[in-house]
Amino acid sequence: MAELDIRLKKGKTFYDELVTFIGQIQTEARTLALFAWINEKEKLSIEHFELQVDLPMVDLASGRVEAHYGKPYLLPILYAFDKYRRIGVLHICGSRWGFYEIFLNEIKEITETFAEITPEEWKEFNENAKIIESGVMEERTFNDKLKFKDRQKAKLQTLTHKLYRRLAEMMEKSVHELEIERLILMGDDWQVKLFENYLNRPLRELVIGHASNPLSIENPSSKDILDRVIPMLREAEDREELQIINEAKSPQGICGLQNVLDALQMGRLQILILPCDLQATVFKCNDGLVFATKEEALDYDSPYEEVSLKEEIFEIAMQYATRIEVVNGASKEILYNELEGIAGLLRW
Repeated sequence: MAELDIRLKKGKTFYDELVTFIGQIQTEARTLALFAWINEKEKLSIEHFELQVDLPMVDLASGRVEAHYGKPYLLPILYAFDKYRRIGVLHICGSRWGFYEIFLNEIKEITETFAEITPEEWKEFNENAKIIESGVMEERTFNDKLKFKDRQKAKLQTLTHKLYRRLAEMMEKSVHELEIERLILMGDDWQVKLFENYLNRPLRELVIGHASNPLSIENPSSKDILDRVIPMLREAEDREELQIINEAKSPQGICGLQNVLDALQMGRLQILILPCDLQATVFKCNDGLVFATKEEALDYDSPYEEVSLKEEIFEIAMQYATRIEVVNGASKEILYNELEGIAGLLRW
């Protein structure tokens, strides 16, 4: 491309400086997303993002990378944000509860969540919890409000009930502030199930599963937490993808390249379903409308240009407030085999 041979202020070409920069990058990230351009001072500007996730568009083992010139190519980034949502993990552990945010396979403890609880309160709560646990184990039920005949146990139950309510409200605040989309509760089975009863309905609907305690209960490692929750996240994502694919088979769905493009550009499409390895070519007219075949483009307008759908689709979907769902694995196979490789869900 001629643009890559443009000489910058220091005399080197855009291509030469870009290759030099890439050669100097040292990263342990699984995926590197890089955006480069010539700024107003005729110098090279670069933004790069290191992602701890694998993208199906890239396979270095087979020499496959994604490189594009022109307007930003955002479909791989959209895939990453769609597949790796903001996850909250609550570790329920004796005198030290921890709330963690997981995003793009990176984990961070949100220490502010329970910062108001003093060490003395945690200690008292832990002692109360142990007594309640013994009662729970005897009764073997979690929904009877832990009825104890003993007055002392009833008093402890009341105190613990108040703290559970307080902890649930604290976690709810963090969930809203961090825009958490899914929750996993981690810890002893009895306590996880008990605490879940204190969550309001919107929070309970975010819970996708329970995980067992990490190896080091008091000081869990990031790797241990990730190893326990990542498989659960993948299962949840697979379930959601299959649900959307099945809905696309219903009367609410539509499939086939031109059918989907027509519905999309009429504003009728609520969700656009794409395979992660989208390779379709479309024909773009002067006013921006795209068609599946040359004949349809000629009937509408002339001239037109042949373009890659994956480079255009993000912008088109944004124009019509259509959500893009990129599928992989079993859902992708169904999309290709039963829905002509592209599908959508209609608004009307």
